[in-house]
Amino acid sequence: MSEPENSAPQGQPTGGDLPRLYSLNGIGFATFFGSMLAGFFLLAANYHALGMKKPAVAVLASGVIAFSVYFLMVMAWMGPASISPAVSQTGEIELNITQAILSNVGQVMFLLLVTHLLQGSMLATFKEELQGAFHSITRSIFIGFAAYLGLASISLLLLTVLGLVPSGPSASLSS
Repeated sequence: MSEPENSAPQGQPTGGDLPRLYSLNGIGFATFFGSMLAGFFLLAANYHALGMKKPAVAVLASGVIAFSVYFLMVMAWMGPASISPAVSQTGEIELNITQAILSNVGQVMFLLLVTHLLQGSMLATFKEELQGAFHSITRSIFIGFAAYLGLASISLLLLTVLGLVPSGPSASLSS
């Protein structure tokens, strides 16, 4: 009896034996819809799925720190009044959508760069050589958004405990 020619060498997992990972595109979309916290969560999920627990924890902790620093930079850029919506004298809410879009695109570009540096070659090898499967983009977006909600709460709590969240005008909120 001879072995089939298409069989994988012993010790090398086949595509069906591999865990599903989040692709570079999935991480990018999750970052766009859920902020950089979502992208860092999916990076950590990739490491965790591959059994790399220490890098997963390190990436997740780095994500919370990077998001907290980013939040402080945005608050310094827009000012403490940005906590509550800006209301004009006519009573209309004013939003600067250009700043919001630039901020979001910046997060996506940053996370794509980080993903490429940390996992780019690994993801390429996973797909091309090992024929591994990626989670769907839709799953990436939903998981990323859920991760954002949880991790943003932790970041905001951390910044509040440290006294780093600027307080907005409370008088305008009570009236």
